[in-house]
Parts: sequence; C-alpha cells; structure tokens
Amino acid sequence: MKPLFRPAPFADNAKRVEIEPPLRVRKPHSHRLRMRIAAGTFIVAFAVLGWRMSVISLNAAPVDEARQGAGASVERRAPLTDRDGRMLASTMQTWEVYLHPRETISSGSASTEDLDALAEIFPAMPRLPIRRELNEGKRKFMWVVRKASADQWRRARDLGIVGLYAQPREDRVYPAGRIVAHVMGGVDVDNIGVAGVEAALDDRISGRDRDAPPIALSVDLRVQSALRRTLSEAKSEFAAPGALGLVMKVRTGEMLAMVSLPDFDPNDRPPAPATFVQQARSPIFNKVTQGNFELGSIFKLLTAAMALESGAATLDTIVDASRPIRRGGFTISDYRGKGRAMTMQEMVRYSSNIGAVRTAELVGRERQQEYLARFGIGGRVPMVGAPQGELSRAQLPIKWDSAEAATVSYGHGISVSPLHLATALASLANDGCKVTPTLLRVDRPSGLPCDRIVSTDTSDKVRALMRLVAEKSSGRNANIPGYEIGGKTGTAYQVKPEGGYDRNKRFNSFVALWPTSDPEYLMFISLDDPKLLDGSRRLPLAGHTAAPTAGRALERIAPLLGMVPTDRFRNGIGNLLDADG
Repeated sequence: MKPLFRPAPFADNAKRVEIEPPLRVRKPHSHRLRMRIAAGTFIVAFAVLGWRMSVISLNAAPVDEARQGAGASVERRAPLTDRDGRMLASTMQTWEVYLHPRETISSGSASTEDLDALAEIFPAMPRLPIRRELNEGKRKFMWVVRKASADQWRRARDLGIVGLYAQPREDRVYPAGRIVAHVMGGVDVDNIGVAGVEAALDDRISGRDRDAPPIALSVDLRVQSALRRTLSEAKSEFAAPGALGLVMKVRTGEMLAMVSLPDFDPNDRPPAPATFVQQARSPIFNKVTQGNFELGSIFKLLTAAMALESGAATLDTIVDASRPIRRGGFTISDYRGKGRAMTMQEMVRYSSNIGAVRTAELVGRERQQEYLARFGIGGRVPMVGAPQGELSRAQLPIKWDSAEAATVSYGHGISVSPLHLATALASLANDGCKVTPTLLRVDRPSGLPCDRIVSTDTSDKVRALMRLVAEKSSGRNANIPGYEIGGKTGTAYQVKPEGGYDRNKRFNSFVALWPTSDPEYLMFISLDDPKLLDGSRRLPLAGHTAAPTAGRALERIAPLLGMVPTDRFRNGIGNLLDADG
C-alpha cells in the first residue's frame, strides 16, 4: 500500500528562500501634525477676519462719526475775559456719549423704558434714529450727544445699558450767556470758532498752553449788561421786533458793549438759517455789524462836517429852507419845518431836510462822495476782533445824480451798518483823528500819530452841534443833567421788499456823545419799527423812542464808568450855544 503522503526530496543544492515580515504603516511625527493643525487654524481665522472686516466696512458709521470714542483730541482754547478780568469764555471737561447698537442688541439691554429714561437725560438725543438702529442693527456706532455734563453721564451710565459709552472732552462755556452773545459768537461741535471773536481770533485762541494768560477783550461786562437790559426794556415798551446798541471809547475805538436783539445763548448756538431772508430775522444775525439800514437824519452831522471842512459853509451860512424843493422828480420837505431861511447850525438843530440838501449842494457831488469815503462810509469797517464775513459793506447809490446827492445829505437812499456811522462820528469827535473800532483791550500809550480826516476846529464845531441838539432839540429826552451829552436823532422809513418805503414802519436811531467838551464815550442805539403805546397821537419818532432809551442807558452806564454828574462845559463851545439862545 502506497503511503498517502510522500515526502518530497530536497536537493542538496536547493536555494533557501527567507520569507520577509509584512510591511508596517509608519505614523507621522507628532510635531508635524501640530504644525499642520495650527496652519489650518490661522487660515480659517484670517478668512473669518477678512469677511468680518468687509462687513464692517459696508456698515461702518460715516467719517464724521467714525471717531467711535477713540479719544480724538480737541485743542484747548484760551479763556476770554472782559477788560477787567471777568470771565466771558472758558473751557471745562464734558463728555461725548455714544452707542454701539449691535452690542446693545446682542445683550438685549435696551428696552423702551431705557430709551425713555435716556431721552429724559439727553433731550437733544436723536431718539428715533437710535430706536431704528436698535431694531435694525446696521450700524456699529452712533452719537447720542456730543456734549454732556458729568452728572448727565453719571445718570446715563447708571441705567446699565450695554454698549453705551462716553469719552471726555474739553468744551467751550460762556458764563455770561446771552449778555455777550454777539460779541462771543460761538464755536461748533468741534470747538472751532464760527462767529464773533471766537471766529475772528480763532488762531490766537486755539491750541494755547494751559499756563498762558487769558485774552482780554475790550468789553466791560457791566456796561454790556446795562445796555442789554435797557434795550430789552425798550423793545418791550415800544413793541419793537428788534433793537441794537453799542458803546465805544472815542479815543481808542474800544467797544465797551455791543448788543443786538433778539439774541441767543452761545452755550447752545442755533443753526445758521438757510436763506438770506431768514438770516436777517435770525437771532444769530448781528444788526450792529451785519445789518444795513437807512439811518436818517444822523447823516446831517456828516453833511455839516464836510461843509465846514471844505470851506463851503460856516455855522452861520444861510440856506433857504422856506419851501419844499424837487430833485430828480421827487419832492423833499421838512417835518414841521420852519418855513424860512436858516443858518447851517439851525439846519442841524431843527433837522431840516431842505437845509441839508442846500448845504450838500454847496459842497458839490464830487466832494460829497470824497468826504463820505474819507469818513469810512463805503467799504467794510475794519473792526479788530470781528470776522470779515460779519462786517457789511455800505450800500451807496449806483449813480450819483442830483436826487441821490440830495437824499444822501439827510440819510436816505444810502444804507449802512450802525457800526459805519458810529465809527465815522467817533472819528469826527476825536479831534478829527480816525478811529478804528476793536473788540480787544487796548494797552498803549497816548500820543500816537493822528490819521486826520477833519481839522480840530471842524471836530469842535461838530461836537457843539451835537450838544445843541441834546440840549435844545430832538435829543432832549436823552439829556441827563450834569453829563454834558451831545447827540443826534435819526428817523427813517423802512424799505419794502418790493421797493419803495413803508410809511408805517420806521427805523429810529440816536447817537450820544459825552462829555462833548472832552469826549470819552459814544453810544449808538437803534429800534426797529417802534410804536408808541401810550394812547397819544404822537408819531413814533426817534426823539420819543430812541432818545429816551439812550438816556436811560446812559444813566445806568455812566456811574459804572466812574463818571459823576458835573458841568464841565468849556473851550468856547458854550459861546456857540449862548449865541443860539
């Protein structure tokens, strides 16, 4: 029987075959794995960051809002004081409050009650836009208010609204408020001067060292306050929609006071009006420097001055005012005229339009224009401390025929700012030396060179004429005994928008100078459309409205300036008045 299995014989030289072990799977080193994971993480993170930045750029706040509490610095502004060191403008720390709407939405912390409470703290807050953003969540940043007190911010913070923040800033404050409104002008939300001395002196005021002394203005806060109070009372008494006034030091041109009513609070300056018509009615409109008005018979002083200076007439020169005259197709007459020939001195005393025309014709049209230019009636008055944009140009007649020359002689047909006429009269009163008005305190020695516009003799006679009017004519209601006041009234019909004159509306003015023998101060007051509400049938002329207002103002102001009532009338001016009888 054969075996089931038969061993296979091996040859002696058979080749030995070694079987290799199976291949092993090699794992990467652990540090390589970590590097790959980190690289992948960075790639994902940068992708997410890029996506977020693109979203933010599409929904970011506008450029002017993008400060986002980043601590944007506001340059410090120098303090402003009145001439005696009383604070008129300073800086204090306030807070800019802002909101991150998305953060607030994600926290769910702003309820309707929260917004009501926030609006109660900040009445100027843009409530509806904030509510909309808290509903929509499109913006990351919104201003709540740009100026908040420390107490307001503390109360707002205590509401616990997530996403409500604030950053400190220095802000402009005006302790005297409305009293110095048009002198100060004000600043915008970024503390940049926009009007008044804040704009005119912005380069000097901004960026000052904290240890630098304050800038002293020419204004006397006591005089400013007294003038504003008097004008406010007159505005109510005569139901006038507006009033204005200034007080100037004759020798230096320093403005001790400048008031325009209605006014505003420079701590909360109203926005600029959109149109020119709205601008003229706006409380931010400075009637003293920006307004142009026909100022009436005060111009007769300029007509007399040019006649005296040119040699065309003397105080005793006779002019025919016996009957109305026609010039350029218009009839010129006098209100309650004397109906006779009169001297030039009487022309001013009785405020004769006819006499003024006759006097101007003695001077001649060409010389009339030359003298008006010499007196500063034409371009802008170069007042130091006032922006150029707030200094109006006089509106002179386009042509200068006989009719224009005639009406200009008594202050009609020519529109100027009160500052124009006040400066011209201050120069005439200042021994004929030109005066440059300024809102900065003047610290300089006397005896500076004189830029002469008329002779000393002409100046003496003009001052004598002003004293004559205050003592014995339409300025009597401004004549305070003992102060030797000179003055002149001016009543002019207002021009209608469509042309022509409104016979029911007047612009009444009075200029006061004291003491006339050695002038120190000049006051100019105007009332816009005053009415007499005393039941009398008198016309509301300047002698019944502007003159008594000036008298009340002077009674308050003169003692503040250290002036006591006294009779200092001298230097031969009295001889003129005595001769008049």
